[in-house]
Amino acid sequence: MAHLEEQRVTGSGEGRTLFVPPMDPVCARLLAAVFRSTGYEAHVLEENAETLAIGHKHTAGGECVPCPLTVGALVKAMQDRKLPPERVIFFMPTACGPCRFGQYAKLDSIIFEKQGWGGIRILSPSAENAYAGLDNGARMRLWHAAVVGDILRKLGMKVRPYEQRPGETDETVEQGLRRIEKAFEQKDLGPVTGLLARVVDEVARIARRPEKRPLVGVVGEIYVRCDPFINGQVCRRIEELGGEAWLAPIAEWILYTNYLQSLVMESSSGLRAKIENVRAWLERNLFFEKWEHHYYQVAEPVLHDRKEHPVADVIEAGGHYLPWQFEGESILTLGRAALFIRRDGARAVVNASPMFCMPGTITTSIFPQLERETGVPVVCLFYDGSGDPNQALVPVMHYLREPAPASV
Repeated sequence: MAHLEEQRVTGSGEGRTLFVPPMDPVCARLLAAVFRSTGYEAHVLEENAETLAIGHKHTAGGECVPCPLTVGALVKAMQDRKLPPERVIFFMPTACGPCRFGQYAKLDSIIFEKQGWGGIRILSPSAENAYAGLDNGARMRLWHAAVVGDILRKLGMKVRPYEQRPGETDETVEQGLRRIEKAFEQKDLGPVTGLLARVVDEVARIARRPEKRPLVGVVGEIYVRCDPFINGQVCRRIEELGGEAWLAPIAEWILYTNYLQSLVMESSSGLRAKIENVRAWLERNLFFEKWEHHYYQVAEPVLHDRKEHPVADVIEAGGHYLPWQFEGESILTLGRAALFIRRDGARAVVNASPMFCMPGTITTSIFPQLERETGVPVVCLFYDGSGDPNQALVPVMHYLREPAPASV
């Protein structure tokens, strides 16, 4: 059977090929660059209608769509490249809790074995320990990549709806991404700050129309909300309909898993629990949040009003609807949506989930309460690669752009 392990990313990839799922068009490229810095030949998998169909062929049909998306992309890559399985590593993190995501890696290993690719190794660090199974150096660089990727994406979403010359923002961000991608292929990340400052300056110089668009927060299951292929370009669809989208960041989940460690350890007894609690606190404050703050300071000229809230605030806001002990994405989705509305001035929120998603089903049942409390619409969309769920945005965006006249 394919090797499923929380193996360490060591200083040398030993000539192996490592594939990264294409969850986000920006962050995935930077994550692959970090793996290349350790010696792996790392690539972001391609995804399209064909790879999704391949994934459905190898799954049962009841899995949420990131499962066939990712496994289909790897099966297609193996078929096309004809790589020796024992030289291939598939990056597929895992988690525990009220979600089937933790079963993906195990299912993948069964599928690969049936294909005769039992030698494929599945790099499967766990959210239970904030992905501590990764080599410390690589893990730190992966965090830098996640934060910088979030910022690059956010730069584009902040400016693109207002650009005077169509395509200029995408072109500018892409050029900056390529330069930063090269920097992440090195273990010394010293140049990253300067390269990020350069693209921030270039984006700030883009000529914009002086209009004001309604802000729409986008939350939900992390893969689907970040993957423009499967979510039908939901953020750009919001822009086409006259809005400005603000997508919840990938870094949020990593901060959440670290913070959750502290909460669990605080409720535990014994010396080991206390030590782990202190370790998680130090890591969060002296590394995770320190570098997040650093890079957002670099992006201040453009993103001064697009900073993320502390993960403790997100959990507290979500805690009005779910107890924190109910681990998983539900509390983040609810909490970030509430903060989008109450602190960031969002006029609407989109909740993007895979079809059959357990956290998505839970949050969809609770969001009417937030709507009643705030008067702000929450559009819950489920995706499986068929139809056009984003069509539901049309009347909402029309209302936000053309509010009904006041009654006489």
